[in-house]
Amino acid sequence: FLLHDMGEGLADGRSDFRASGRDWKTRALWGIGLTKVINPRAGFLHDGRARTLEEAILWHGGESKLSRELFTKLSKSQRDSLISFLKSL
Repeated sequence: FLLHDMGEGLADGRSDFRASGRDWKTRALWGIGLTKVINPRAGFLHDGRARTLEEAILWHGGESKLSRELFTKLSKSQRDSLISFLKSL
């Protein structure tokens, strides 16, 4: 797992070892498509606040802000294809 600055929107203000209050350890994406199959009420991100993978992407800030911005510039078809790919992992 790597530490990533996720921005103010996801900050909890608690530092933990090398992580600042804006840093989060990101989990592997393998199996992410099974999250809703296993638990339909499960959410995404560290605290489950994102109800969908698209919401999880849109919550990103900090060092992943550019990725979020590029995602929003994709066509709906391209976004749907990306989400389908993530669900296949």
